[in-house]
Formats: sequence, structure tokens, C-alpha cells
Amino acid sequence: MFRLALATVMIAAPPMADPLSGKSYIVELSSTQSSSGYGEYLLPPLLKALQGSGLKAKSGPGADLVINIKPDSDVGRWVGAGENRVWLYTISATVGISPESYMIPFDGTPVFGITASLQTPNPDRQDEMDCLITLAARTALKNYRPTGVFKTDGSACARK
Repeated sequence: MFRLALATVMIAAPPMADPLSGKSYIVELSSTQSSSGYGEYLLPPLLKALQGSGLKAKSGPGADLVINIKPDSDVGRWVGAGENRVWLYTISATVGISPESYMIPFDGTPVFGITASLQTPNPDRQDEMDCLITLAARTALKNYRPTGVFKTDGSACARK
């Protein structure tokens, strides 16, 4: 009888509310992203991913959250052997969600974020970076936690 009562209480309990729903946000770009014009490439996939998220854009200080993007690429390395040997780069995009009071450090590390990465023969493909940003943003919104930067497999974003 106790198990039945516990099961009924668990079913009747409302689902946990989305901790981000209704919060306001601003997008913060680093000074180099902004001054170089790189932000013009980073923002469209991020803003598209934020649409319909339940977050409200704010156009200035006083937002609840700061969203940032941290793209990265290595210098590449040889992968495989013989005829199958190819030079591949690892590229990634971290989308961060931090409280407005948090001062994002120079390296761009957020309080919470998701890093999506993949290996590619061309580190400059905008379609791959757009896909990584979208994947990281959607994953961050869906799996938000108060702290931590987590990784997700971005291989689905590899060029076709």
C-alpha cells in the first residue's frame, strides 16, 4: 500500500520547472571577436538556437544571464597510415551560460557550458562551425546546470 501511495505522489508532483525559462540574457563577445568582425559569423547560429528557448533577449546591462561563444582550433595532426593518412584539425565551439554577475575571464571559460568538437581536414569551414555552435547551444539549453563545462560529440557536424 505504501508503494502505491508513493507512486501516486510521484505522478501527481509537477515536473521540475526549466531553470532558464523566462530569464533574460545578453550575448557577450570578446573584444577580438567583436573588433575583427568574427562575431558576425558567430552570432547567427547562436541567436537562431536561442529562439524559442524561453529566454528573453535584453539589450544592455542587467540581464540575468550572459551567453558567450568560445571557438577553438588546434594546429592539426596526421591521422591514419599509408594511403589513408590525412591531416586533421580538431575544431570546437563552447557555448557558455553564466550569471550576469560573473566576469568571464580572458580565456572565455563560462560558469556552465557545452563544448562541441569534431575533426576536419579544413578548420575554416563556416558550415561546420555554425553546426557546432548550434549543437553546443541547444545542448547547453537542454542540459543546463549551475556549473561545469561538458563535452559533446560534434562529429555529426562534419562536412558531407
